[in-house]
Amino acid sequence: MVRCQVVLLLLLSPILAFAQQNLFNIPSGDITPKSKVFYQHQINLYTSRFESKGHFVYGLGNGWDAGVNVVGKGVYFRPNWQLMHNDQRAQGPLYPVVMGTLQKQLVLGEKVNLNLGTQVGTNFSSVAERRTVHQFTYGLLGYTLKPGKRLLAGTYVTNSAYVGPGNNLGLLLGYEWKLNDRWYLMGDWVSGRHDQAAGVAGVMYWPAKRVQFCGGLLLANPNVPKPNGIVLEINILGWNAGH
Repeated sequence: MVRCQVVLLLLLSPILAFAQQNLFNIPSGDITPKSKVFYQHQINLYTSRFESKGHFVYGLGNGWDAGVNVVGKGVYFRPNWQLMHNDQRAQGPLYPVVMGTLQKQLVLGEKVNLNLGTQVGTNFSSVAERRTVHQFTYGLLGYTLKPGKRLLAGTYVTNSAYVGPGNNLGLLLGYEWKLNDRWYLMGDWVSGRHDQAAGVAGVMYWPAKRVQFCGGLLLANPNVPKPNGIVLEINILGWNAGH
């Protein structure tokens, strides 16, 4: 039954797929415009597995957006091929997970905004007692140096069901740096000593007004279980954002 649920999630991800909700691993500080949709799909490649994450967002207006995240899908291909699944707390974070999202942006000045958001959901398991609440809540301050050049800094609080053993409170840092109309430098960092604690440095490319391609090198924080890897993303916007 569990395998059927995971396969269903893998099949549904492209179907759900419809401004940048995340940089790589932290929120981007953007808000989806009212009545518009945004979809981001991310693949993390490691030496023994790949992970798949999908983020669907709908703009509510007045600085609000809401959505659904499906994270922790994937496949191990070493030593044997098998779908990723964990519902045992002793073995680290529980996955795959479906989470509802809600975010509010406060404009504090011409160059400064504050985003407050939360993601809350549960993992998939055929055993009811092994399903538990996951949450990731954050505050993120964005400062625009000039159009296309922005710095982000904030804090988060989460729980061990989502990130595994380690700290549940930490820092978020990120940047976007426009090189020209189509290319940006982009990176972020999640502090801590848990499964999600890592930094990513990479680039973003605009092939069209509604599509962004992103790629980067993922470097895990010291003394955490996550290995180093490569991150690939596609973002699909429901409006013409331009370059």
